[in-house]
Amino acid sequence: MSISQFFSTLKESQFNILEVYSKAPNETLIAFAIILLIVLVAVFLIARIYKINNLINTINTILETKTYEEYDEKISFIAQDISKRGKKTALHLNSLKEKILFKISKQISTFSIKEKIDVYKSLSKNYSLIANACEKYNETELIKFYERKSKELLEKTLKDEIEFYYKNVDLTINEIDNINAVVKYINTLNNKDEIFEQLLKEFSKFSFGYNLDLYKFIEKLEIKEAKQVYRFCRAKIDEIEQGGQKELSINILEYLLNNWKEEKAYNYISNLKLKSYLQQLHDQFFNKKDDLNLDLSFIANPLKIDSDYKNYIDNSLTRNWRDSKHIEFISNSKGVLETLGHMEFRTLIERVDSIAANEENKKVAQEALKIAKRAETIALEAKSLRGK
Repeated sequence: MSISQFFSTLKESQFNILEVYSKAPNETLIAFAIILLIVLVAVFLIARIYKINNLINTINTILETKTYEEYDEKISFIAQDISKRGKKTALHLNSLKEKILFKISKQISTFSIKEKIDVYKSLSKNYSLIANACEKYNETELIKFYERKSKELLEKTLKDEIEFYYKNVDLTINEIDNINAVVKYINTLNNKDEIFEQLLKEFSKFSFGYNLDLYKFIEKLEIKEAKQVYRFCRAKIDEIEQGGQKELSINILEYLLNNWKEEKAYNYISNLKLKSYLQQLHDQFFNKKDDLNLDLSFIANPLKIDSDYKNYIDNSLTRNWRDSKHIEFISNSKGVLETLGHMEFRTLIERVDSIAANEENKKVAQEALKIAKRAETIALEAKSLRGK
């Protein structure tokens, strides 16, 4: 059946599909296939036009975003979609590329360095995707722009941001997450040793012995999160606390004494080799805090300063003359022998022995008394039984 005959049959049947199909089944199926193809092509074209317009609209509206999250969502969509939507979208993006870049630079200017590291890495990745996606359109200007910006974001912009950060930061507990992020990122770079050298050179300018906030920051550092910074800072503090040649401020010592970290303060004072500073600490702390171990840490230090340690020990022993444990603790403490001299120290030992002997005699007497009382009770019971 020819096409004209098919349409005549269709008209005669008043467009009754079943009647037409019964008379010309093959032609009916072909007609349906053609109609379906036309519909599918139309749907495809409409969908394509919609998606192209949607991408163009996204490119336009990215300039209106209020937050980085909105911007990131749109730039990620552009990076993933532009290779599928034709040269028109690439040309449109090319016309707005500078404005789009400026928009994000303003939005992230107030971010923390930790946030900036994440942002610049994400942007660099998306810019690289855009450059690669546009190669099929041969848009050289657009490709080179996003290739260049993808590299600049990490090699120049982020590098400068990190440098500005470590040159201006005050290291407090609030900076722990930022430092961890910086160290983690630097460790991914080929020139990490060079960058760490500059960073630690800046950090060496801090007053490690006098900055309490810095001291607390170092306490919170973890080697697995910030290895290079942790080791550098820990070495600085250990040198001060254990070396005896540098000052550890009064406010840091107060912090240690008041936060269950007294041993560090005791060890620092007993090993300090700066005579004038030991005198200053003595005047601030000695016999002022009702802390026997603190006072004994001064006595343990062999440096000769203006202090009457002997009188302090005598008074302590006099107040606690019946307390054998106190007297024994004093006698075993470093520096006490040198302070009292051998004769008085021997007297002290004899006092400890005497008290111990008295205590032992008391125990023996009490035990004998108990035995006597038990014997008396038994005797009374026996007498009672004989009376019966």
